[in-house]
Amino acid sequence: MESHPNLFAHAVAAAPVNIRRTARFGEAFEAITRNCLAQVRGNLPGVLAGDVESLHQMRVGVRRLRALLSAAKSWDPLPEGTAGKLRWFGVELGRARNWDVFLESTLPSLGGSSEPVEAMARELAAKQRAHIQHLLHGARCKALMDELALWSGERLWRDPARIQPWDKDARKVARSLLRQARERVRKRIRRLDAAQPSCLHRLRIAVKKERYMREFFNMNARAQVLSDAQELLGKLNDGRVARDLLRTLQDHLPRHAAELSFLEGLLAERQEHEMPKALRFARRKL
Repeated sequence: MESHPNLFAHAVAAAPVNIRRTARFGEAFEAITRNCLAQVRGNLPGVLAGDVESLHQMRVGVRRLRALLSAAKSWDPLPEGTAGKLRWFGVELGRARNWDVFLESTLPSLGGSSEPVEAMARELAAKQRAHIQHLLHGARCKALMDELALWSGERLWRDPARIQPWDKDARKVARSLLRQARERVRKRIRRLDAAQPSCLHRLRIAVKKERYMREFFNMNARAQVLSDAQELLGKLNDGRVARDLLRTLQDHLPRHAAELSFLEGLLAERQEHEMPKALRFARRKL
């Protein structure tokens, strides 16, 4: 992919999805898909220019599209090869975003760090952003974007040989999908275990998917509680990821092992303090 002038390098957030009240589900699915892809493509100039917020918004676009595809997975809307490339791209964007969050919020919240530690963190974050820029120029990413454009433009998600919901009332199908999304959240809550932080990570993903589905179809009855849950669970996840990044920094800065171990201890203490609050919120509010 070719670079774009910095004049156009700004972050593009998701636009509202406009779906007619009388729309069929296929029409709604197409509108949401185009909306997600527009967010991904709209942030390409910013990501190529090294803009942190553009990378974040591109990642959100990928996550929104994957949430839609996850909800519709029983109808196999996306070929597995393309779905695999999309998962890969989301993971790569996530790795870069993790370093940006670490620098922007996690590290400052710990009271800062020494100059060598911060400098190394910035260097590793810059390398991750450069890696994403390299991927965007590469054949695999280009193939992904071409496949998604063809899939969306030619409506290849329709399979006339299978019974699918594309011609059903969009709102009825949406209500069914939202019931399923909420039940997944409840299932994750029933399986919560304070001794296994990964349970909260899986709950966070389920909450995020329900929130996106409600935003897609403008059914926001639980919007605030889902937003609050995503923020609370997101902070816990950021702390978990940050501890891994601190260990990575130790590999690069062995002379600063004591400082980095101290920061990791602060994060561990914070997570231990916040975990009961997150569990109570999930069980009482969600």
